[in-house]
Amino acid sequence: MKLLISTFLFLITLGNPPNIYEYNSIDKKVASYPAYNNAKSLTVRITNDFNTDIEKARAAFTWIALNIKYNDDYNSIYNNNIYKVYSSNYQKNRDLKKKETETIKHVLNSKEANCYGYSILFKVLCNNLNIESKIIYGLTKSNINDIGINRVVKDHAWNTVKINNKWKLIDVTWAAGYQDIQTKKFIKSFNDFYFFTSPKEFINHHFPEKQEWQLIAKPIKLKDFFASPIFYSAYFNSNLKIAKQHSGIIFITKNTKKITLLFDEIPKEPILHYVLDTDFKAKKLNIRKNKDNKYFATLKVKNKNSKNLTIFNNGDASIGFKIETQNKNP
Repeated sequence: MKLLISTFLFLITLGNPPNIYEYNSIDKKVASYPAYNNAKSLTVRITNDFNTDIEKARAAFTWIALNIKYNDDYNSIYNNNIYKVYSSNYQKNRDLKKKETETIKHVLNSKEANCYGYSILFKVLCNNLNIESKIIYGLTKSNINDIGINRVVKDHAWNTVKINNKWKLIDVTWAAGYQDIQTKKFIKSFNDFYFFTSPKEFINHHFPEKQEWQLIAKPIKLKDFFASPIFYSAYFNSNLKIAKQHSGIIFITKNTKKITLLFDEIPKEPILHYVLDTDFKAKKLNIRKNKDNKYFATLKVKNKNSKNLTIFNNGDASIGFKIETQNKNP
């Protein structure tokens, strides 16, 4: 998410790809593939070009991300059948299979999908490639306004894939691009971060309905998930580390309009900026050391209507906070 100093757009994508060099040869080959409208033909091409499960999973991931455009208007089973009651498992499985087939056909013909469409296409391709994959349903935290909310309704679907007997996390939807929240337009932008994302990083913005799919030793609770700041993917590919005591909400008072940020680590040559949602341009964030040799930065909130704060590192959005005003010191 590059920042033009004079322009700031709120985007649902969470940053730039950190690992694209690892799979560059696979991505380059897949980028030359035609726009298939048949899953079996695509599977045959991937099977002929690649040998290992990792390579094949990456090829499927990349092709979908490069060729399918996000469109939330498509009515899929994820939107319409999630609360449907079935008289038997046979009826449920038959209905699900029918909807799956219809969804795959629509996605490949239209080259559009919502999160379920992306996820089911990836799952079907993996099945065809003899790679075990599942669709995971859950909640996401992608916008600063999500911080501190009390939401329980599932709003997203992604995948987990079994490679060498170990489950890996994938989100093809978020890898395909982002939606400009101001214009509501989908911007295609391949984001490698959401392929085999570390579970410790993935849990910052994806909360599965089933705890087992957090894939971390100490699962977190939903309340804690929404309480933390927004960590964009560029954050995990940098040496910028916010102090652990920071929550996602920064409280200020009507009289004291200052925010102090504490950092455990900073880059060797930091180029840090911050943007408040009431600002027209980014401002430099100056890092200093206190008497305990800890890093900190202080910034002023001049506009009482400021509600969001985003920290940028080298032009990439890294951390997002919500601002709330109290009548007295918290």
